[in-house]
Amino acid sequence: MANTGRFKDRSPDIRPAGLASVLEPDNSTGTCMTISHIEELAEHLIRQDCKRRQLKNAGLLYAEAPCLPNVSVPELMAMEKSKSRFMMFKEKMSEDMYLKQAKLGEVMPTGSKPDHINNLNTTFGCETNSSGGVYDIILPRKPAEQVNREYGKFHDKYILSHNHYFPSEQINRRYKAPFDRRLTYGAAYNVDVTGKMVKRCMQQCAGNVIIISKEQMDFIDRTYPRLGKKLKKYPYSVPQHVTFGRPSPPDLCDGKMLIEDISPCQSNKHLIDALGHLNMWRHKLQLRADFQMFDLISVLEHSDKEQTRHLPLKKIFEVMHKMHLYIDIYKMRTTLSHFKMILDENCPNERVNYDTFCQLLNIQHPLPTMGNISMMPPNVYNKDTTYRLLCADLGKTPVEAAPLLKKSPKKTDDDNTRVKDLLTPDIATLYGLLPSDFQMLRPRDHLEEIFKDIVSEADFETIWQQLMNTHKDQDGLVSIVQFRDVMDNTELAGQTANA
Repeated sequence: MANTGRFKDRSPDIRPAGLASVLEPDNSTGTCMTISHIEELAEHLIRQDCKRRQLKNAGLLYAEAPCLPNVSVPELMAMEKSKSRFMMFKEKMSEDMYLKQAKLGEVMPTGSKPDHINNLNTTFGCETNSSGGVYDIILPRKPAEQVNREYGKFHDKYILSHNHYFPSEQINRRYKAPFDRRLTYGAAYNVDVTGKMVKRCMQQCAGNVIIISKEQMDFIDRTYPRLGKKLKKYPYSVPQHVTFGRPSPPDLCDGKMLIEDISPCQSNKHLIDALGHLNMWRHKLQLRADFQMFDLISVLEHSDKEQTRHLPLKKIFEVMHKMHLYIDIYKMRTTLSHFKMILDENCPNERVNYDTFCQLLNIQHPLPTMGNISMMPPNVYNKDTTYRLLCADLGKTPVEAAPLLKKSPKKTDDDNTRVKDLLTPDIATLYGLLPSDFQMLRPRDHLEEIFKDIVSEADFETIWQQLMNTHKDQDGLVSIVQFRDVMDNTELAGQTANA
């Protein structure tokens, strides 16, 4: 019940395998798993009743103490003593019959000689009656004449074994007369010049394989490959056309195209493969010892009945296949079409000049000039580097420089402060105002807020119009000093007119 609600049935509609068993409400899974016999259950109940009667005076029923075995440890370790004589005799006879080995510390009897003959009372071999030493028996003494005669007799064999010659003796190379330098590896036999029988020789065990045992054959297949075959580490046969995983197409853009924002070029992959195939055959025909380009031209001339030096492309490939030159027809046709060597291409009477075709296969003749085989994108280099920006600026019209104006140093309030201002400061200075606050240009709404209790609206309008006519270059801004000067002049003019 502790795992209730933790697991979810992912497939509630699928029935489980097997027959569905309908359990009664009283029979749970634990009851079904309990396996007990009626007699065992009765014996258990009787034993429990006896224990309760023995311990009925105790408050709790304690567990029984561990029961000690009646057998000692030495008796448990010495299992041979518990066996009967018949069992010991049976085991000994079985070992002697099926496990024929010598006893520990004894030599295994071989039965090769009688028991009364041993190494102490019998001498094996013929007894020598000579009284000489062992050295004279092994190497008998010889006179000098016999030694020289035997040395000269076996001198040729001694040369082969020790490569030793007499002083001033001419070295014998054992060449056959006349000597031919071309017979380096023995006599040449004109058998299997093209090498077609090599594959059959390397597959000598393919038809009749002698299997000693399956375990040995499996071990050989896992460890050593067959002659001429690749070792298969994977035990199952996988078809060659099966591709594991998801093939990813090659990207058209590389790192440079992503960084410099270059559009990818349209490369002709089929043409590149065809040119590579042609270059491979040019080198292969140069290395083949049993092929001459003159032989191919002679066969093509014999096939040209009209002597026009032109043959159909299909006929040329048939002649090459007869000469065991299995070139790829599709790739070779793509190459010839690129070099414009096919006359009346895609027509029933299309043909190729086989002289030009043989020159194309000959590595001694260069390939025709073909230029770039891929289309270059319109924007190969469009990254604005510093050098390219500098080069682009050379074509621009230089900007005329404005005349230099000597800027006078800006005066601050500290520069205009005098000793008089420190001794007898103005009322505005005592309230925290500086001379620059009175000289700063301000808009009309600020001046209206400052002089609203000093000047009426009609007088403010008159003073403002006069300031706008006088200071047109200030973009509608007036300082407090300028406003007070005009206000003082206007009041002075009004007092003069009244007088």
